Amino acid sequence: MITILVLLIFNSLVLYYYKNFTELVNVFDVPDNKLKLHDYKTPIFGGIIIILNYLIFFSSYYFYEKNYFYKFELNEILSLIFLVLSFFFVGFYDDKKKLSPYKKIILLIIILIIALSINKNLILEKISLSFFESKIFFGNFSIPFTIFCIILLTNSLNFFDGINGQSSIFFTVIFSYLFFNSDNNLFYVFNFFLVLFVLILNLKKKLFLGDGGVFLLTIISSISLIYEYNLNRINYADEIFLLLLLPGLDLIRLTITRLYRGQNPFYGDRNHIHHLFIKRFSLIKTNLALLILSIVPIILFLLTEMKFFLVFISFISIYTIVILFLKFNDPKHNYR
Repeated sequence: MITILVLLIFNSLVLYYYKNFTELVNVFDVPDNKLKLHDYKTPIFGGIIIILNYLIFFSSYYFYEKNYFYKFELNEILSLIFLVLSFFFVGFYDDKKKLSPYKKIILLIIILIIALSINKNLILEKISLSFFESKIFFGNFSIPFTIFCIILLTNSLNFFDGINGQSSIFFTVIFSYLFFNSDNNLFYVFNFFLVLFVLILNLKKKLFLGDGGVFLLTIISSISLIYEYNLNRINYADEIFLLLLLPGLDLIRLTITRLYRGQNPFYGDRNHIHHLFIKRFSLIKTNLALLILSIVPIILFLLTEMKFFLVFISFISIYTIVILFLKFNDPKHNYR
């Protein structure tokens, strides 16, 4: 109860001293009429609000629930702190100074190598698939496989962050899924409402998450998914795959399209699924459509008797139809 009260006071102060806070952070996203189509320069401090809320939450929780932390080894706690703070600072530095995509990836890989070397519980050593009886063990490739998965997710969700509310809504989907697959419900409830708070500010055009916020929430989501999976609270890796399928598919489509056109796959364009939607529909309708598309695969898999491959193929078909409809039914644009 004390934790909730402190968090409410802190976030109320953020709202009350909003202008002072933006001036203190002094990082803005300025519209350029190309990729950045918002009306005016917008503060990028969603990640800072999130990291400060985490500091308050865990400090207060440690003070009142010390026994909870005793089940973790010191190196495990230090590795998690290092990982979360490092991902945030790389993203925030990119918001402020603009790192090249290659430097970002190299930095994140180095951070992950250090963290995984310290904390073995973060490593995906094996996966279970619903359509395969035996578990797949990665052996010496466990760390590279884990790094690949986290980097892929980071890039997918970074690509998927393009309009107000989009990323925050998707993260609420992830934390909702984790809530139903964990014994640590308080942590995911906290994350859900924290992201919801940032979402409201984002929709009111008060702030953007920025790379700092997206990287931070991505690594928290990655850590949570890996921990819950390694503790056997998530039955199959298929579930995680389907949960993240929409941003993954859009990343693959964009990468292939850019390479085919001779463009750098890491540099942005207005061909993302959210851009295609927003050309035809309002922000609310676009976010609602993306939310529905995001949850369709995992709902079909968990709540029906459909097999993984049937869900996978069905959703690829839905995604393809949606993209074709959006691209070839826009009279204002010529997509060749």
